This record gives sequence, structure tokens and C-alpha cells, in this order.
Amino acid sequence: MVLAGVGDMKKYDSTKIPQGLISSESFIGTMSAASTQVENQAKGDFLSITMVPKPGTNISYGVVAAYAKESTSKNPIINVTTNYDGKTVSYNINVNEVDPNQASRLEMFALCAYADDVGTGDKSTFGTYQTLRTYQEMAKYNGYISSDSEGDTLEQFKNAKSNWVNMSQKVMDLLYKCNDLAQYNKGMSIMNLFSDYPKVV
Repeated sequence: MVLAGVGDMKKYDSTKIPQGLISSESFIGTMSAASTQVENQAKGDFLSITMVPKPGTNISYGVVAAYAKESTSKNPIINVTTNYDGKTVSYNINVNEVDPNQASRLEMFALCAYADDVGTGDKSTFGTYQTLRTYQEMAKYNGYISSDSEGDTLEQFKNAKSNWVNMSQKVMDLLYKCNDLAQYNKGMSIMNLFSDYPKVV
């Protein structure tokens, strides 16, 4: 999927990457304890939407975030539902348990949707998750993470873990050197968000 703004941001090309900076930090595992596949779908208000493309086709499937019926202000739970490949599946993500140091895109999408709703996200037009995905594309382009560190299947969306904190910091350093303070400040908001998770309840 082509993300808005990625083309423009690729002009920040770090041609000389310090030795040891290139790393593939994603790994395939199983869903973490923060995520659970559920039968029932969300009952709360719509929060956000993203897309997951099906490899080898021109088809992308919508992924929708909403509050789960079990969600409370102290224990927010986000329900993420998709009809990927014609099969409707739902997952509940316990926001307080999401760890940005080792989280899947499913978990980060839920965390960002919640953060945008309560005002702790980056306050950008297209939402915090969109900013993170743009950062991820920049990180791939500049060699900070492997270009094949993740794929675009639903299994990878929910199971491939990444260190979003490390990746975001590397991109922020590049943005600062390029004097793009608007994008850098979005990163500061995201890092402030990351510092609150996982929460000890």
C-alpha cells in the first residue's frame, strides 16, 4: 500500500549509515497476551480504519478499530475487525498491555486508534498510525530496518513484532538532521505516547 507522504519523505536519504545501525528487528511469533481472537464484534463507536493488501493481487481489505463492549476508561479494549480474504475475524487488544518495544501492527493500530480518540496521539490529519507507517517506510528506505522485515498478509499484520521505539527514534534523528521539525515534533508526541506503555494497572 502506498502511504500518503511517503514519497516526499524519501528525500531524506541517509547514504552513509553508521556500521551496526542496519538491523532487522521484526520477528514472526504468535499473538501476544495483549491480543485475543474473539467471536463477537465491537459494540462501541468507530475509531479508525487501515488497509491490509493481499499479496499478488490489487485487493486491499479494510481493518476497522472500535471500542469493544468490555472496554472501560481504566482498562480500554479495542476491537479490530476485518473481512480479509472474505472471512470476517475480530481481535480484542488490551491497550494497557501493548508494548511498543515488541508489538505487532495489529497492536500498534489499536493503541494509535485509542490514543487519537483520547487526545494523546500525534494530532495529525490522518492519525498516529499513519504517521508510524510513514516512519516505517522511511526506515526501510534508509536501511534502518530490513525491507523484508515484514510482509503484507493478515498473519504478518497480527503476528510480526517490531521495535517501534527504536525505529521511530532512528527516523526522528534523521528528520532532525534534515531540519524537518514538523515531522520531528510528531515523533516527539509518539515517543511520549510510547513512554506510557505497557501500563502497570
